[in-house]
Amino acid sequence: MKALILETSTQKSFLLLAKEGIPVKSKLLPGGPELSRTLAKEASMLLENEPVDFLLVGQGPGSYTGIRVGAALAKGLSFGWNIPLYGFCSLKAFAPNEDGPFTVLVDAKMGGVYALSGKRRGDQIDTDLPRLIRLHELEPLLQNNQTIVSPTPTELMKRLPHLTPKEASPSFSSLAAWAFLPEFQTPLELTYLSPFI
Repeated sequence: MKALILETSTQKSFLLLAKEGIPVKSKLLPGGPELSRTLAKEASMLLENEPVDFLLVGQGPGSYTGIRVGAALAKGLSFGWNIPLYGFCSLKAFAPNEDGPFTVLVDAKMGGVYALSGKRRGDQIDTDLPRLIRLHELEPLLQNNQTIVSPTPTELMKRLPHLTPKEASPSFSSLAAWAFLPEFQTPLELTYLSPFI
Protein backbone atom coordinates (compact mmCIF):
# COMPACT_ATOMS: atom_id res chain seq x y z
CA MET A 1 0.00 0.00 0.00
CA LYS A 2 1.06 3.56 -0.71
CA ALA A 3 0.16 6.83 0.99
CA LEU A 4 0.58 10.46 -0.03
CA ILE A 5 1.22 12.69 2.98
CA LEU A 6 0.76 16.48 2.68
CA GLU A 7 1.74 19.00 5.35
CA THR A 8 1.24 22.69 4.57
CA SER A 9 0.68 24.45 7.91
CA THR A 10 4.21 25.83 8.43
CA GLN A 11 7.03 27.33 6.40
CA LYS A 12 8.45 23.80 6.20
CA SER A 13 5.66 22.36 4.09
CA PHE A 14 6.25 19.07 2.31
CA LEU A 15 4.89 16.15 0.32
CA LEU A 16 5.84 12.58 1.16
CA LEU A 17 5.13 9.35 -0.67
CA ALA A 18 5.32 6.33 1.62
CA LYS A 19 5.04 2.63 0.81
CA GLU A 20 4.31 0.09 3.56
CA GLY A 21 5.69 2.46 6.22
CA ILE A 22 8.87 3.42 4.35
CA PRO A 23 9.49 6.87 2.80
CA VAL A 24 9.86 6.54 -0.97
CA LYS A 25 10.00 10.15 -2.21
CA SER A 26 9.68 13.54 -0.57
CA LYS A 27 9.57 17.15 -1.64
CA LEU A 28 10.03 20.24 0.53
CA LEU A 29 7.72 23.04 -0.57
CA PRO A 30 7.92 26.82 -0.51
CA GLY A 31 5.81 28.62 2.07
CA GLY A 32 3.64 31.68 1.67
CA PRO A 33 1.76 32.54 -1.54
CA GLU A 34 4.06 30.33 -3.64
CA LEU A 35 2.64 27.25 -1.90
CA SER A 36 -0.86 27.63 -3.35
CA ARG A 37 0.58 28.17 -6.84
CA THR A 38 2.85 25.11 -6.82
CA LEU A 39 1.27 22.48 -4.54
CA ALA A 40 -0.82 20.58 -7.12
CA LYS A 41 1.98 20.59 -9.70
CA GLU A 42 4.53 19.36 -7.13
CA ALA A 43 2.18 16.57 -6.03
CA SER A 44 1.71 15.47 -9.63
CA MET A 45 5.48 15.49 -10.25
CA LEU A 46 6.18 13.56 -7.04
CA LEU A 47 3.65 10.84 -7.85
CA GLU A 48 4.59 10.47 -11.54
CA ASN A 49 1.21 8.75 -12.16
CA GLU A 50 1.80 6.25 -9.32
CA PRO A 51 -1.52 5.32 -7.72
CA VAL A 52 -1.88 5.78 -3.96
CA ASP A 53 -4.22 3.92 -1.61
CA PHE A 54 -4.93 6.73 0.84
CA LEU A 55 -4.05 10.32 1.72
CA LEU A 56 -2.98 11.98 4.97
CA VAL A 57 -3.02 15.74 5.40
CA GLY A 58 -1.74 17.91 8.22
CA GLN A 59 -4.82 19.47 9.79
CA GLY A 60 -3.08 22.13 11.86
CA PRO A 61 -2.58 24.06 13.96
CA GLY A 62 -0.56 26.51 11.95
CA SER A 63 -1.06 28.88 9.05
CA TYR A 64 -4.80 29.26 8.41
CA THR A 65 -4.30 29.64 4.66
CA GLY A 66 -1.66 26.91 4.47
CA ILE A 67 -3.94 24.41 6.23
CA ARG A 68 -6.80 25.19 3.84
CA VAL A 69 -4.60 24.89 0.74
CA GLY A 70 -3.34 21.45 1.73
CA ALA A 71 -6.78 20.22 2.84
CA ALA A 72 -8.43 21.47 -0.37
CA LEU A 73 -5.99 19.58 -2.58
CA ALA A 74 -6.22 16.44 -0.42
CA LYS A 75 -10.03 16.52 -0.48
CA GLY A 76 -10.05 16.96 -4.25
CA LEU A 77 -7.63 14.08 -4.79
CA SER A 78 -9.52 11.86 -2.35
CA PHE A 79 -12.79 12.52 -4.14
CA GLY A 80 -11.34 12.19 -7.64
CA TRP A 81 -9.43 9.00 -6.90
CA ASN A 82 -12.11 7.59 -4.57
CA ILE A 83 -9.59 6.82 -1.81
CA PRO A 84 -9.67 7.46 1.96
CA LEU A 85 -8.48 10.78 3.40
CA TYR A 86 -7.21 11.13 6.97
CA GLY A 87 -5.91 14.02 9.02
CA PHE A 88 -3.07 14.25 11.51
CA CYS A 89 -1.81 16.91 13.92
CA SER A 90 0.66 18.97 11.88
CA LEU A 91 2.96 19.52 14.86
CA LYS A 92 3.61 15.75 15.15
CA ALA A 93 5.58 15.98 11.88
CA PHE A 94 8.23 17.94 13.79
CA ALA A 95 8.53 15.76 16.90
CA PRO A 96 12.21 15.16 17.73
CA ASN A 97 13.74 11.79 16.95
CA GLU A 98 15.31 11.44 20.42
CA ASP A 99 13.50 9.56 23.17
CA GLY A 100 12.04 11.55 26.05
CA PRO A 101 9.64 14.43 26.69
CA PHE A 102 9.36 17.22 24.14
CA THR A 103 7.36 20.26 23.14
CA VAL A 104 6.94 21.45 19.55
CA LEU A 105 6.31 25.20 19.30
CA VAL A 106 5.12 27.24 16.32
CA ASP A 107 4.61 31.02 16.35
CA ALA A 108 0.86 31.70 16.22
CA LYS A 109 1.49 35.37 15.28
CA MET A 110 -1.21 36.64 17.63
CA GLY A 111 0.47 36.97 20.97
CA GLY A 112 0.91 33.25 21.45
CA VAL A 113 2.32 29.98 20.23
CA TYR A 114 0.87 26.67 19.12
CA ALA A 115 2.27 23.94 21.35
CA LEU A 116 2.24 20.17 21.27
CA SER A 117 3.77 18.34 24.22
CA GLY A 118 4.49 14.66 24.30
CA LYS A 119 6.90 11.86 24.97
CA ARG A 120 8.74 9.66 22.52
CA ARG A 121 9.95 6.10 23.02
CA GLY A 122 11.43 4.73 19.79
CA ASP A 123 8.73 4.87 17.12
CA GLN A 124 6.03 5.26 19.79
CA ILE A 125 4.84 8.82 20.40
CA ASP A 126 2.25 9.93 22.94
CA THR A 127 1.06 13.53 22.83
CA ASP A 128 -1.43 15.86 24.44
CA LEU A 129 -3.83 17.80 22.25
CA PRO A 130 -2.30 20.85 20.54
CA ARG A 131 -2.87 24.13 22.36
CA LEU A 132 -2.73 27.85 21.74
CA ILE A 133 -0.80 29.40 24.63
CA ARG A 134 -0.23 33.06 25.44
CA LEU A 135 3.45 33.99 25.53
CA HIS A 136 3.37 34.93 29.22
CA GLU A 137 1.76 31.54 30.05
CA LEU A 138 4.43 29.52 28.25
CA GLU A 139 7.03 29.26 31.03
CA PRO A 140 5.20 26.69 33.22
CA LEU A 141 4.87 24.39 30.20
CA LEU A 142 8.61 24.47 29.63
CA GLN A 143 9.76 23.93 33.25
CA ASN A 144 10.27 20.17 33.16
CA ASN A 145 13.38 18.74 31.55
CA GLN A 146 12.40 18.33 27.92
CA THR A 147 13.51 18.99 24.36
CA ILE A 148 12.01 22.17 22.85
CA VAL A 149 11.83 22.20 19.04
CA SER A 150 10.31 24.38 16.35
CA PRO A 151 10.23 24.32 12.54
CA THR A 152 10.84 28.09 12.73
CA PRO A 153 12.99 28.79 15.83
CA THR A 154 14.24 32.16 14.58
CA GLU A 155 10.69 33.56 14.55
CA LEU A 156 10.12 32.35 18.10
CA MET A 157 13.40 33.76 19.40
CA LYS A 158 12.49 37.23 18.10
CA ARG A 159 9.50 37.22 20.45
CA LEU A 160 11.00 35.02 23.17
CA PRO A 161 14.72 35.86 23.28
CA HIS A 162 15.32 33.69 26.37
CA LEU A 163 14.07 30.62 24.49
CA THR A 164 16.48 28.60 22.34
CA PRO A 165 14.50 25.84 20.63
CA LYS A 166 16.25 23.39 18.34
CA GLU A 167 15.32 23.67 14.68
CA ALA A 168 13.04 20.81 13.69
CA SER A 169 12.70 19.36 10.22
CA PRO A 170 9.93 16.95 9.27
CA SER A 171 10.68 13.38 10.29
CA PHE A 172 9.86 11.53 7.05
CA SER A 173 10.77 8.10 8.42
CA SER A 174 8.50 8.55 11.45
CA LEU A 175 5.61 9.92 9.39
CA ALA A 176 5.89 7.11 6.87
CA ALA A 177 5.73 4.53 9.67
CA TRP A 178 2.89 6.28 11.55
CA ALA A 179 0.82 6.71 8.36
CA PHE A 180 0.07 3.00 8.28
CA LEU A 181 -0.99 2.71 11.93
CA PRO A 182 -4.77 2.63 12.46
CA GLU A 183 -4.55 5.06 15.40
CA PHE A 184 -2.85 7.64 13.15
CA GLN A 185 -5.58 7.40 10.48
CA THR A 186 -8.16 9.70 12.04
CA PRO A 187 -11.01 11.57 10.34
CA LEU A 188 -9.98 14.94 8.91
CA GLU A 189 -10.91 17.82 11.23
CA LEU A 190 -9.05 21.04 10.52
CA THR A 191 -7.53 22.45 13.69
CA TYR A 192 -8.04 26.19 13.76
CA LEU A 193 -7.27 26.93 17.40
CA SER A 194 -9.27 29.99 18.44
CA PRO A 195 -7.40 33.27 18.83
CA PHE A 196 -7.33 34.88 22.24
CA ILE A 197 -10.27 37.08 23.14
